[in-house]
Amino acid sequence: MGRSWMITEQDITGTWVLVARGNDDPEDARVSIERYGSDPKGMVIISPDGWMNASLCHGERPPLSGDPAWHTDAPDADRLTAYDTYISYGGRWRLEGDTFITQVEFALNPGWVGGEQIRGVELAPDGRMKLLLSREWPDGTVVNAWVQWRRV
Repeated sequence: MGRSWMITEQDITGTWVLVARGNDDPEDARVSIERYGSDPKGMVIISPDGWMNASLCHGERPPLSGDPAWHTDAPDADRLTAYDTYISYGGRWRLEGDTFITQVEFALNPGWVGGEQIRGVELAPDGRMKLLLSREWPDGTVVNAWVQWRRV
């Protein structure tokens, strides 16, 4: 997928919608399908002024029960499922070679705030962008995942 020249900030700034999400390992892919479904939805906005915001969710999330204005009366299990099927974070970003780094300033998961989210970047000849993530789970298992985006 890669290119023979250096990825620049101009190459990645803009608004991108999710095209596909995947994993290197079939078992990781099974877990990903359980968490995000077979048709996940998402958007990432990478601004030239150095800010970004990303959201990714299960493509078929059911509405929470209860008062739609707040959902505070929805059962805890339903709210946990909604939380577990959604990722959102944002902050200041920088590009170091083919690595996209976000200094997280806000996130659905408060544990991400103050830390960095690090993704490899690949650009396809058709203009699509692939962000790559390698993460170690608490049990020591390393998961390699990717998310492919199309500029809108």
